[in-house]
Amino acid sequence: MKTETQELGSSSPGTRRRLICHRYGDGNGPVVYLQAGLHADEMPGVLVLQHLLPLLDRADMEGRIHGEVRVVPVANPLGLSQWAFQRPLGRMEAETLHNFNRGYPDLSLLVGDRVESKLTDDPDANRDVIRAAFREALAAELSHARTEMIEEQLTLLSWSCDADYVLDLHCDHFAVLHLYASPARPEITSLLCRATGARLALIEAVSGGHAFDEANTAPWKHLKDRFGDRFPIPSPCFSTTLEYRGQFDVDDATAAEDAANLMIFLAGIGVVTNQDAAPAYPDALTLPLGGAAEVFAPQGGIVTWTVSPGAMVQQGDAIAHVTEPLTRTRLPVLAPTSGMVFRQELWRPCLRGASLAHIAGERIVRTGDLLSD
Repeated sequence: MKTETQELGSSSPGTRRRLICHRYGDGNGPVVYLQAGLHADEMPGVLVLQHLLPLLDRADMEGRIHGEVRVVPVANPLGLSQWAFQRPLGRMEAETLHNFNRGYPDLSLLVGDRVESKLTDDPDANRDVIRAAFREALAAELSHARTEMIEEQLTLLSWSCDADYVLDLHCDHFAVLHLYASPARPEITSLLCRATGARLALIEAVSGGHAFDEANTAPWKHLKDRFGDRFPIPSPCFSTTLEYRGQFDVDDATAAEDAANLMIFLAGIGVVTNQDAAPAYPDALTLPLGGAAEVFAPQGGIVTWTVSPGAMVQQGDAIAHVTEPLTRTRLPVLAPTSGMVFRQELWRPCLRGASLAHIAGERIVRTGDLLSD
């Protein structure tokens, strides 16, 4: 294993943070990038990687990693340091309230003009040209990064932009294990679901918001849209946001099992060899991200649920109630679509109009920017 450290420029006197990337393997094969804790209040994935690292240590010592596995065990040291009222902020940067997983640069805009004269009829050569351009563009952006958060984002993307597989580990509030992916590599989406036990895969080519996972896939789509009629542009890497259940699902037994399942996935894509276990779970329910309907509170009060994450419901079913304790008014929360209740909000008190849950269904109910901030 080799370890690469990136010192982040200090934002204030006397402070210093760093990012660390562990690199395993012989470099003769696919590149896999994994990170966790980009939302710094989401710890399940961070613990999973802590259990994965010893497994990779052993596989590396035994010469069973063919290619390269890059692991960033803590993707957001800046967010880890930001707390208020004895709670981690985690999701938003304290100074700007910018979501740590939004606003990554569109690499296709940074490199489109510079690669045009270098593209040929050879798709493999074009892949190498584009990846080299990504690295050069990000190095240039890093040289004049304006804030610590931007430098952090650019560093993470510079480590992932030339990978064949990118896994960004997150969690939700209360949720089943699920993931977000593009439609470009359905066979890999299926493999990951069967290896990890994900129950739901939400699919969209470009969901808006410039999240980290799509910062690794959308540029290839945009370059193909621009040059595909003249030059063969390879399919994008496989990139996903893998949601490891909910914020309270943090325990060693679960994380160890999840880490073992990631090794099964790595074996399935040929990066790890001599791995005995095979994917053991059924394939996930695969639905369009635009079919994930948001559920809102009909009044302020106290939320009580009649279903748990993973429940299948029909449109019009009462999935919860909100009780207004002063007037004793109790209103049902009705499912706006049929499908799976895959996530619920953390807090039991709510304001009128607050988001309470999401239900994934087949019918498209949303367009435009599909990611909540």
